[in-house]
Amino acid sequence: MPAPNDVTAYLRRGGLALVATGFGGFAADYLFNVGLARLLDAHAYGDFRVAAAFAAFFGMAVLLGGDRAAPKTLAGPMERGEHAQAWEYLRFYFELSLILSLVIIAATWTAAVLHLGHTDPADHHALAWVVLSVPINAAGALVSRALQSARRPVLASLPWRIAVPLLSLLFVVLFARLQGGIEVHHAVVLSILAVIVVTGGQWWLLRRLELRKLGRDPSFRAPRQWLTTSMPMMGAFLIVLALNQSDLYLLEVLGDEEEVGLYAAAATSAHFLLIIQTAVVSLVASLVQPAREEGPEALQRTFRQGQRLLLTALLPAAALLVLAGGPILDLFGAGFDRAEPELILLAVGNLVWAAAALSTLRLQYTERGQVVVAIALVTLVADSLLNVLLIPTYGMRGAAASTAVTTSLAAAAILVAHGRKAADPNP
Repeated sequence: MPAPNDVTAYLRRGGLALVATGFGGFAADYLFNVGLARLLDAHAYGDFRVAAAFAAFFGMAVLLGGDRAAPKTLAGPMERGEHAQAWEYLRFYFELSLILSLVIIAATWTAAVLHLGHTDPADHHALAWVVLSVPINAAGALVSRALQSARRPVLASLPWRIAVPLLSLLFVVLFARLQGGIEVHHAVVLSILAVIVVTGGQWWLLRRLELRKLGRDPSFRAPRQWLTTSMPMMGAFLIVLALNQSDLYLLEVLGDEEEVGLYAAAATSAHFLLIIQTAVVSLVASLVQPAREEGPEALQRTFRQGQRLLLTALLPAAALLVLAGGPILDLFGAGFDRAEPELILLAVGNLVWAAAALSTLRLQYTERGQVVVAIALVTLVADSLLNVLLIPTYGMRGAAASTAVTTSLAAAAILVAHGRKAADPNP
């Protein structure tokens, strides 16, 4: 474990770099979404966002938490230069995610061929095409976590935060100019191309900077142990991801289809807070296991410093979203500022949830991951029920209110559970 001063310096340097990357990533993602929203109508833009949410969810699901647990398993081997051990872990989850991805692709295209639901490729439906990105998303997430475990947080996050949306925008704009317009399935395929380019680039960096040799170490291979650690993390993460996305799905089913695009613009804006959360958690995660090995005092110190950094980054960003919501949404085009109240509600909910992120991390790293899963599952059920009750009457306002209330209550429950664990003399 590095000395306290080294940890502080690492968090300060890494925090500034990752927050800057977060701002840059938000700007890049926002630019992409604004550009796409101006090329498509609100309904088509909403379809793209639903497809993107589908790919993000299953791209994480097929890893069974391998990306979430990677820093816990890989931080030590990567620091010691034990590349064969790191490769055993990565190899296992690469193979697992590929098998599960093929199952999901087969199921989706079977439904398409049988004309079940809304995945028919003959109708150019986005879901039929976006499912092809699932194994690529999974590989990219795993490579990013490996770079994070090697304490290269900027290289882990910058390509996905900035390069993917900017490349996607470049491809979309060029295609629209050459073809005189663009449809949803074109945007999906071009976004997949951007992901392929970035994932390939990150893998090249990982090989060049860290995994110069891909040797084998079968004695380190422990699939059952790895899955025991990773699956609770996956459960919590996927439930939270579903919570963030379920309002879009339910709004499309129960509400006005035009509001899906408006709501997606508000959700995209409020997501900035979750980008900051992810950046800071990624920074702290590689320090947690070494701190645990050093003792309770080092662990407490690491989390206190991380929490201070997290709040310092979150509060100004949340204030910006609340105070400048109208002008921010105007960037998407005429009429999108109708979602300003929804943006404020979502910003408040995301702020409270993001502030509890390090408490969630500590519970997961101290064998209390099942508590996080239980809280997240109850929250998802409550949010879904509230959406079903509120959306038919209040539309996107009901969806935003439901998310803000349930995520705030979930954050409170996480903090209570963390407080009890922190009082344990053997964290």
